[in-house]
Amino acid sequence: MYGRQVNGQTTTFGTTGYTYNDLFLLYDRLTQSVWYPMEDGAINGIGGSQLDRRIAFLEKPPIVTLGEWRNLYPDTMVLLDDAASVIE
Repeated sequence: MYGRQVNGQTTTFGTTGYTYNDLFLLYDRLTQSVWYPMEDGAINGIGGSQLDRRIAFLEKPPIVTLGEWRNLYPDTMVLLDDAASVIE
């Protein structure tokens, strides 16, 4: 998980819909800046007002089985490789 402080304010991140080197580019909803996940776990600002800023990786989320996830979040929908296939 990444930190969420941008310019001293808490923000949330979303995906831009674009990828680079098979990684999703993120954006922060506060400044609309674009962020790229780095190999060391941090994310770096690559566009917008946060260009060249860095947000550290905080912790790795635990790995859980699909069954464990379904027990925790029963309303989750899972998309499979075939876009027409959805597990509910």
